[in-house]
Amino acid sequence: MRRGDFLVAALVVAAPGVVLPGCLWSFGEDEGQGRICAAPAEGGEYCVSSGEGPASAWNQAAARGSRPIQMWARRPEGMTLDTLVTSPRDMDRWLGDIDQALGYVRAEERCAESYKASMAPGPLRNALGSARIRQNEILAEEPIDAVGRFKEALASKGAAEKDPLVAEIAADKLSMSAVQGVLDQVTLDVGPLSVAYADLAADFAVYRKTESGEMDTYTKLAAKASTATVTELDAIETAILEAAHDASAAPQEMVLRAMKLSAEVTQFEVTSQEALAPHADFMTTHGAANPDMTSGAQRSMNAMLGYVELRIRRSDRAAMALLFGIAMRRQALQLLDESQAVRDTVAEAKIAKAEATFHESAEAQVLAFEKAPPLGVKLSLPYLAKRYDEVTAFLQMRPLCELPSSSWREAGCAAMRPHFKAAATYRATTLPGLVQTGLSTMKAQGVGGTLLDAAAAKLAAGDVKGAAVLHDAALRGAEGT
Repeated sequence: MRRGDFLVAALVVAAPGVVLPGCLWSFGEDEGQGRICAAPAEGGEYCVSSGEGPASAWNQAAARGSRPIQMWARRPEGMTLDTLVTSPRDMDRWLGDIDQALGYVRAEERCAESYKASMAPGPLRNALGSARIRQNEILAEEPIDAVGRFKEALASKGAAEKDPLVAEIAADKLSMSAVQGVLDQVTLDVGPLSVAYADLAADFAVYRKTESGEMDTYTKLAAKASTATVTELDAIETAILEAAHDASAAPQEMVLRAMKLSAEVTQFEVTSQEALAPHADFMTTHGAANPDMTSGAQRSMNAMLGYVELRIRRSDRAAMALLFGIAMRRQALQLLDESQAVRDTVAEAKIAKAEATFHESAEAQVLAFEKAPPLGVKLSLPYLAKRYDEVTAFLQMRPLCELPSSSWREAGCAAMRPHFKAAATYRATTLPGLVQTGLSTMKAQGVGGTLLDAAAAKLAAGDVKGAAVLHDAALRGAEGT
């Protein structure tokens, strides 16, 4: 089977089983045409025949809502998913509609936010993902072994003619020719994929080099904001938003390329392996290795996509932290322009809020300490690892609250102070005892296995937390949870 029989030039990974919602179809359109759709930020879908072009769908969406406007393409109404993924002509037409829609947003409207929204998880990726999933399901079905059937016919004919050796030699020649033909086609098909992967890797290398500059931009904006006046903060805030937008929008086209290429590589691997499957026994007999030309590239592209996702998250966190800092500075600068009485009132309100919050947290920690740990149902033994963490967190407040003071923390400290000594004793003596009791009980019951020995070793070494973690793991196993 030739790779062209199942052409997928741009399939993207998405959630399986997604059913696409219906468009607002126009009556009288050519049912052979696909649909180009647009959706404004407020929702709703406005679809036109692909023959009308993306501008018509865009204008309808723009008239009924605001940007960003998502754009995507749909297969013709009435065309099944199976028909789409098994027809090179229909697939090429649909992918052309997608390129037309995205190209319009990028080149005609020049709307970066809409272009990013169109490529983000949504109708486009869902449709492409559904097509890819169905195609892989079809390709996973057992192929017709035409060559194998012909070999069987030759063997039968040879047996009838009392000369099976002639038939066997003929079958081997046929197999060698078939395998060579498949490998030649594989070599031919992998060429464009190799070029596309090399281009993607080169662009990714350039993108990676921009990370330090991206962080430098945030650092400079933070330094500028720390000395800015109230009137200067608006411009800095805008610059931070633009930097965050650029940091997330810039790699989106590369991400889409990587996902398309990953899908093409998957398609190539499936069809290549399918073509070689009928000859697996012959290749094994003659010591021919099944070629693997995709796994390395797939791992590399997955790593690229993972890096881009993490980097965008880091950028977003940095931007959000800066924007929060600017908001706090704006409030502080505005407060400085107020009278001393107003400043005193605001300070008192904030102190009262901090005091109430700390007091509430302190009381919650006291209640957590006084509450008994949860027990297993079968053995009635306590789970102790979380208990250890709770007691440790409680004791970490002791240096702040050891002595009475006039601080806003005093009300909360007063609630915790009577319990510090008991908590210290509990962690130093009671918890190790509970761990030891639990280990002994489980050992007597014949459960826990090597976990019990490992927990006992940690307990003997003074690692109560490590022993508690292993104790709980053994207990969960005994409880079947």
